[in-house]
Amino acid sequence: MLFNRSKSYEDIEPKLETKKLIILIKKLLPDVVFNMASLEGNPFTYPEVQTLLDGITIGGHKVSDEQQVYRIRNGWDYLFDILKQKSITIDINMFNRFNDIVAKDEAPISGTFRTGQVRIAGTEFMPPKAEELDNIFTSELSELIKRCKSKTELAFEIFLWGALNQFYYDGNKRTSRLVSNVVLIANGQGIFNIKAKDKLQFNTLMVEFYNTREANNVFEFLHNYCLERY
Repeated sequence: MLFNRSKSYEDIEPKLETKKLIILIKKLLPDVVFNMASLEGNPFTYPEVQTLLDGITIGGHKVSDEQQVYRIRNGWDYLFDILKQKSITIDINMFNRFNDIVAKDEAPISGTFRTGQVRIAGTEFMPPKAEELDNIFTSELSELIKRCKSKTELAFEIFLWGALNQFYYDGNKRTSRLVSNVVLIANGQGIFNIKAKDKLQFNTLMVEFYNTREANNVFEFLHNYCLERY
């Protein structure tokens, strides 16, 4: 299921070196992991995430919340491995692997498309039926790649497309966000980082997007507030 968007966004010049971007991101990884976890409702604070990633266990939290932080970190580790490759292909294998990492133990199944219907809380939107997902992924991903005029557009369209279609039982935004970051970082455009402080605005815009399938407002927010170049 595709969506509507009228405004175009060009890639930012000059492009950043991928190796330097990776070094910077690794230094700032606690911030990135914290923001991703916060959007999932994870109660870990930034200092707690930072301490946990330093290898020190934090008391007073559910094991499931702790494991979610680790899984997000593991998703970024896999992203770094992908960026070492000479040739990168955005395909179903990449999506499935990211989902298997970030959604393991949070969903009935992870790393493969859902087999039943899901709903998105707070919206009237009904995601596609499970039996339609394979065809949607195959046909629409290639269409996204063709219609996007820049890698920046492609990255954010992949994120919104993954969130809209809900290919998986859980972890759809995390999965698509990591794939989006592969596109951005590999092409020297920066990093896609939705800050915890912007959670309300992001959620509000996403509800509007789900209900209308009009992406101009949320796309502008993602481009103006969530694309970081350090």
